[in-house]
Amino acid sequence: MKVTIIGTGLMGGSMGLAVRAADPTIEVIGVDSESTLEAARSRGAISDGTTDLRIAVAHADVILISTPPEPSLAILEQIKGHVKPGAVVSDMSSVKTPIVALANQLFGDDVLFVGGHPMTGSERNGIRHANGVLFENATYVLCCDEKHKHRLPEAYARLTTLISLSGARIIEMSAQKHDRIAARVSHLPQLLSVLLMNLASSSRAQDPELLLLAAGGFRDMTRIASSPYPMWQDILMENQNEVVKALEELENQLTTLKNRIASSDFEFVGQCFHEAEQTRDFIPIDRKGFLKPLADVFVFTSDRPGALVDITTSLFKADLSIKDIELLRIREGTGGTFRLGFHTAAEANRAVEVLSGTGISAYRL
Repeated sequence: MKVTIIGTGLMGGSMGLAVRAADPTIEVIGVDSESTLEAARSRGAISDGTTDLRIAVAHADVILISTPPEPSLAILEQIKGHVKPGAVVSDMSSVKTPIVALANQLFGDDVLFVGGHPMTGSERNGIRHANGVLFENATYVLCCDEKHKHRLPEAYARLTTLISLSGARIIEMSAQKHDRIAARVSHLPQLLSVLLMNLASSSRAQDPELLLLAAGGFRDMTRIASSPYPMWQDILMENQNEVVKALEELENQLTTLKNRIASSDFEFVGQCFHEAEQTRDFIPIDRKGFLKPLADVFVFTSDRPGALVDITTSLFKADLSIKDIELLRIREGTGGTFRLGFHTAAEANRAVEVLSGTGISAYRL
């Protein structure tokens, strides 16, 4: 299989690293600037590279466009007529409707386009931050009409095989549905994180100590506030309608909540909390993009240097592999609770036995 990755930064570079590690026989050609290509080569993310877009796609079986939404649209225009018959073209941008619509106009029946969005990433960008396990167990959304998918089934199979090699889990849905969901669970949280951080910043004039108290939940809710705006500008422009709808829905809920608190209707506020708690329980914390549910172990440890190392070392010595790890809560000076995910219930039970034997508090629900 010959694969061309257009854009060998964080996402494209990580895909190249994952694919080449899983199957060294796959030829991966990168398209980027000379300096980025040199870095991608040195890291082993690509077999070779070129700055010539049309040459790079001419013989590729799979073409992955790993750029933000706006450049991705321009790239589709540039490669039109240069992709070989039977090839599959996909992208990794986080807005799907515009790019799927344009691709369906540009490519004929002999080339398959599949919109793609891997639900993973990092606050850091560039090939130097690429990671071969970035896609491991991540949800990877594919948007392709059934009629197009069945027209070139072998091309679609090549793309899904490639994605599977990266360790990601594929979910199929329409481009419109993807963008509607993304506006509410990705784009809106980003904007809220920015607003919360800016509100805290403006409040410091009156209360300079504000950030000294902004730990725990506030820190978690504003983690993504440092994401680079140039990337988000493209996303917000391309998904503008759905983002505005989501903001309007939130605005209505904020107004209602404000009015109920002002009128001392705390029974209503309590119902809001209760509904939020119940709905959040539906988020599959035992999956986090995994192909099947994991067996969870909950571990409490004291707040001291090396505590997490003690846990992982004990499990390593027992030949137990942690498939997922999450810090659920922590109190400075006291301790915190970790959720460890294991492949099977037997492994989880063994982990509890091993950790308990070393004096570490571990249990299963």
